[in-house]
Amino acid sequence: MTTDEHARWNALGVREPGQVPAATPLAWQVEKHTVHADRLMNNLLPANFPHEVERGTAGDALAVLALRESIRRDVEHGRGTRVHEALLLGASWSEVACALDVEPDGARELLRTWAQGQRDVWLRNEAEGIRPFGLDAAAHAAVLALCERSDDETPAPAVAPAEERHDDTEPVKESTRRYAEELRSNPGTASADGHAGWECSAGASLIVEASTPGPGKLGTHHGVIYSCAGHRAAAVERVTGAGYEVDPRPALLGHRWNPWPCGHVTACDAASLGALSQQETGAQR
Repeated sequence: MTTDEHARWNALGVREPGQVPAATPLAWQVEKHTVHADRLMNNLLPANFPHEVERGTAGDALAVLALRESIRRDVEHGRGTRVHEALLLGASWSEVACALDVEPDGARELLRTWAQGQRDVWLRNEAEGIRPFGLDAAAHAAVLALCERSDDETPAPAVAPAEERHDDTEPVKESTRRYAEELRSNPGTASADGHAGWECSAGASLIVEASTPGPGKLGTHHGVIYSCAGHRAAAVERVTGAGYEVDPRPALLGHRWNPWPCGHVTACDAASLGALSQQETGAQR
């Protein structure tokens, strides 16, 4: 996010959660909330307080309410992803439930809801004729299988740390590389393609998704950077630096057998493409 964007945010009056622009960093929202809350706290000072202070108004109170709601939505966004991640890394349902302060069956229902949402995204993308994100049928079934574990079952982690997955893909096929270059040179109407800009000959074993909370439970998907394990940190930094929430996870097996080149970007609109990729999207990689 740029200095100009921060200045516009500071000047923005917020009275409803929907007035908070998508991808506004959580830290900026907390900062604005603190300004309004401090003025409201000044109302507790006596009328004869010896120093000049700015007192809170109804506008400040409304801003605090709206910002708290926006922050709550941001914090809750992605709970299903984190539950899934914890289980894959070896946590038990009892441990997940304690972390969420719910019963294990409540945690299972949260994961089922998330998995169905991710499956719906995949099917919707397929129907729209764009490369799908979310969960294919096999991945969806694998998530549901996790719900069959007993409360205290703690299997070995199913996912190795990303930095240990350097060899977890086949080499990039020349036909796939040419296709990726063609997509970058000819942006489509439903999505547009670019490149993150780094030099790398590896295939992408990870997909690093960029999203923002809402509307609805699924949030809004903005794009993805395909990344090898060695460029995971760079991809995460690019997504978070653009103000999006980030979800790096292993690519599906089909993607790893025929991987996209590391650094390839697929975005849902021009603004997201500009934020996630270099400007010269048609350049040879």
